[in-house]
Amino acid sequence: MSSKKRGLLIGGIVGGLVIIAGVIFAILFFRKKPETFRVIKVLKAEGHCLITRGDISDLEAYEGMALQSGDSVHVDGNSSMVLMMDEDKIAYVEQNTDFNLLAEGSGKDSRTRIELTKGALTCEIQKDLDTGSTYEVNTPNSTMAVRGTSFRVEVTDVDTIKKVLECSAVQPSMLFMAKTLEGSGVEGMNTITRLTVTDGKVAVQLHDENGNKVGDEITFDVNTDVLIGGNDVDSCIIEEITGIDPSTFPAITIEFFIDIATGSGKMVITLDDLKKQGDDNKGPHMVTFMYGSTVFATQTVDYEMTATEPQLMPTSSGRWDVDFSLPVTTDTLVYWISN
Repeated sequence: MSSKKRGLLIGGIVGGLVIIAGVIFAILFFRKKPETFRVIKVLKAEGHCLITRGDISDLEAYEGMALQSGDSVHVDGNSSMVLMMDEDKIAYVEQNTDFNLLAEGSGKDSRTRIELTKGALTCEIQKDLDTGSTYEVNTPNSTMAVRGTSFRVEVTDVDTIKKVLECSAVQPSMLFMAKTLEGSGVEGMNTITRLTVTDGKVAVQLHDENGNKVGDEITFDVNTDVLIGGNDVDSCIIEEITGIDPSTFPAITIEFFIDIATGSGKMVITLDDLKKQGDDNKGPHMVTFMYGSTVFATQTVDYEMTATEPQLMPTSSGRWDVDFSLPVTTDTLVYWISN
């Protein structure tokens, strides 16, 4: 065989091997490539739960609806929502709650961040997160990070809880926060975050309202209730309480806690205590109509009856952020939305 033919033969073999190697590499690469989507769906939507997606606002949430990373969620007064992420992360959302949802990565390499600006939600992480996965709830004055636990976070402004206390419009959690703040002697705070650890541990990083870190990360154990205060230059622990009092939560929170206790079991409060509190919560309930942080009016409503729209309005145009046709089953704050 001539040297020319031999060179062509060798070149052909080498070229073929390069092509085969490239095909094998491509197969292995794409086989190992992780999924790049997250499954986020609405398990339950009671009352009015609205989604904002990009330029589209006021999408009414419904059972089975798929949410996307970047969605903003608003839950009206006397309403609630339950979300599931990746089949093992559940968020129970209470009335008058606003948050943005950021969910990236895949089910096995997930990065979840809930930007809670107002209201309350309970998170249940049924299985410990995989290495590299994260789950955080960020509030105006702190960030909670977990790996596998259940906990409740509530955010409100100081003016609102003081006004609610002054007019004797009893909202169990707000009343608890107002009394705890009053007894602490801490002043000058704008926002209050209540963290209730019902299972596992929660790592908390304090930060001011501009996002600047304050101090080192603090870890709180199960069966702990924590109040955190913050303003535009500071953040601090107002009170850390060992032991969780079920009577300091609204009825909808107790319902969510019962769901967790009878499901994954990630709940330090016993099922018997929760059921007893649920029976005690069956009214009558206080409906408080808020104009900003000012109490405009109050009503006492029997369990599963409906509230009545006040005859007077705070401004010449606007609406109350609630569906008056829905029965009242928990103490309710209703906010005025001006046009």
